[in-house]
Amino acid sequence: MYGERDDLDPARPAHFGIPPDALADERPDPRPEEARRMGLSRHTEEGAVLYFASSLDRDKPRHRMIAWILLITFAAPALYMLLLIL
Repeated sequence: MYGERDDLDPARPAHFGIPPDALADERPDPRPEEARRMGLSRHTEEGAVLYFASSLDRDKPRHRMIAWILLITFAAPALYMLLLIL
């Protein structure tokens, strides 16, 4: 589990029109370029949140609601500390 590479997923049924026998380098990686450079994968805490957030679709109302909940969840402690300082 920890020794596996995250960017090489096993072959699965076709997803988004990609054949299951496509090479791992040909499969889309939803992580931003900066996350790949830093080595964040879905096996780390920060990478898992990033992987989940990058898989949300802005056209779906439920995904948009989840994105707002994530924003409030991560911004609330910072805003609370700012209010305590002031």
